[in-house]
Amino acid sequence: MSKYCIHPFQSIQIQNTGEVYCCCCYWTNFYSFGNIFKQSFDEIWNGEKAKEFRKQFIENNYKFCNLEICDPCLQSFEPNYSVEYPQKVEFSYDRRCNVRCIFCRTEKNKEEEEYNRRKEKKIEENFDRIFTPIIEKAEIVELNSAGELFASNHSIEIVKKIIKINPKIKLNIISNGLLFSPQNIEKLGIKQNLDTVIISMHSTTKKTYEKLVEHGNFKELIKNVDYLSQLKKDGVIKSLRLNFVVTSINYKEMKDFVKFAKKRNAIAFFINYHRQINSDELMMKLDISNSSHKKYNDFVKRLKDPIFNEDCCVINDYLKNLKPVSQSFWETFCFKQ
Repeated sequence: MSKYCIHPFQSIQIQNTGEVYCCCCYWTNFYSFGNIFKQSFDEIWNGEKAKEFRKQFIENNYKFCNLEICDPCLQSFEPNYSVEYPQKVEFSYDRRCNVRCIFCRTEKNKEEEEYNRRKEKKIEENFDRIFTPIIEKAEIVELNSAGELFASNHSIEIVKKIIKINPKIKLNIISNGLLFSPQNIEKLGIKQNLDTVIISMHSTTKKTYEKLVEHGNFKELIKNVDYLSQLKKDGVIKSLRLNFVVTSINYKEMKDFVKFAKKRNAIAFFINYHRQINSDELMMKLDISNSSHKKYNDFVKRLKDPIFNEDCCVINDYLKNLKPVSQSFWETFCFKQ
């Protein structure tokens, strides 16, 4: 049986504008299936745009995808242009966060609050009508890749609604880990609903962490990750993944990060830096995967270490396929730091 990317056939991502994607909007170059506030869900999920997207995947064509930052999630199954309901629903619109990662946003939690509330109010007012039928049939809800779940009262209330609609629903939660404490898990009542937990760490040392994450608390982060590791060991959560966006600041810690993850029965997940908000100058300093970077060849050489073949380690295809460049190329084109 052939393998296909599962996302167009199994999942949706919902933005605060109502736009619906099959996965991260950056990965699909903002190819939207439709707008949940303007169309019925079936018109979106089985509409012409969705069918065209699936058609390209069935033909093994990824022209809609940004393969520099996305690895297709391939599985063996019989694809169909029309699918009754998605198995996974991702809410990715609430950008409130308690920290500022330098490669993620320019300011800490300084969005236009009036705009946020207007969009959130629309979601809250339409939640029962639009989202209840989807959540009732879904197996997994994922949140919040746009911000921090535990830093937002709105997202917390959405989780409560989801659990009330479908008490057996499984939750995939993406978090910076600082507020993912036993107390907050207990307070929200989601311990038995946890399926996959993804923590964005990017470092194994306090010194490097503080260069990448402003307003963070490395000691608190490690404490919460150790607690989640115990939940994984106890079988409470199915999977624990620790994310590491590779930059010129932290790349020398990749090997230690694999050891850190392995010790905690977690997956070390490495992805290349992808510019979202940074200036050209900062991008060039951070992007160690750019062949014109002064430290590029050192980085590529380190990627050959056997530790990165461990079962607990995942490196996205973009990084795995990097090749060293010649000295002459570097002397001609490299960025002078």
